[in-house]
Amino acid sequence: MASQVVLITGCSRGIGLETALYLAKDPQRRFKVYATMRNMATNQEDLKTQAGKAFDDTLFIREVDVTKQDTIDKTVKEIVDREDRIDILVNNAGWTTAAWWQTAPMDTYYDMMEINFFGCVRMTRAVVPHMKAKRSGKILQFSSVLGFRAIPSAIQYIASKFALEGFSESIAPPLRKFNVWVSLIQPGYVMTPMVEQFGSDVNALWDVVIPHIPDDYGKIIREMVTSNPDNVVGTTMQNVDEITKLVEEIILSPKPDFRYQTSELIKKMARERFTDPTGNKTIESWLNV
Repeated sequence: MASQVVLITGCSRGIGLETALYLAKDPQRRFKVYATMRNMATNQEDLKTQAGKAFDDTLFIREVDVTKQDTIDKTVKEIVDREDRIDILVNNAGWTTAAWWQTAPMDTYYDMMEINFFGCVRMTRAVVPHMKAKRSGKILQFSSVLGFRAIPSAIQYIASKFALEGFSESIAPPLRKFNVWVSLIQPGYVMTPMVEQFGSDVNALWDVVIPHIPDDYGKIIREMVTSNPDNVVGTTMQNVDEITKLVEEIILSPKPDFRYQTSELIKKMARERFTDPTGNKTIESWLNV
């Protein structure tokens, strides 16, 4: 059986890097992985070193900046010309930051949407015609628990993930007519450099920005978030290998689900969220802190 051609974005570190390595080192050689990143000149060495014998065998590194259409088109064309298809797209590239939503520059909103939402839209639009032509394909979108359940902080990030959820849910039904399956992956905290950096950003937000907000709004948010961590995304940090194994499971499933929560706590949150049509329980859960 021919290896499945997998295109992954955001592979310079974290989930993207580990997923690319995990699939490329599959003992059964079921995957041919095209791992992409924004800046190959400075970011590829770690992935290349860890890939070992898989490099240029089952793992190929290419440059894609999801905010630049020309880099997307160039790489997608190269893969299709070389492999005649793209079986799997993993939209993993993304970023987050902690910024006070009322005073942060509007650029923080634009930048977050540009990468986390529009980047996924660009990649999906570039790959879908080839999948439709083959009547086969899977698109894995990295959303978040914060893609279906908002919290009173990280607002720019939440907005981008809510947008991605709506986009994905809209395109999923007609694409299934072409045997192209869309799935959303909804992790919480995963042990990656991005999450570590976000933790530092949050601490700076609490210690530097929040104390200078003139009314009680900032104090209220800090109280809500810090006094009830399970209402945010839980206190348990998941290992990256839990996520990479889930990606493999989705890829190998003949009929994957539309949404995948990556922990029992997030599944519990999803059940509560999707059985609360008014949304009142979600809001009130913060007011009881």
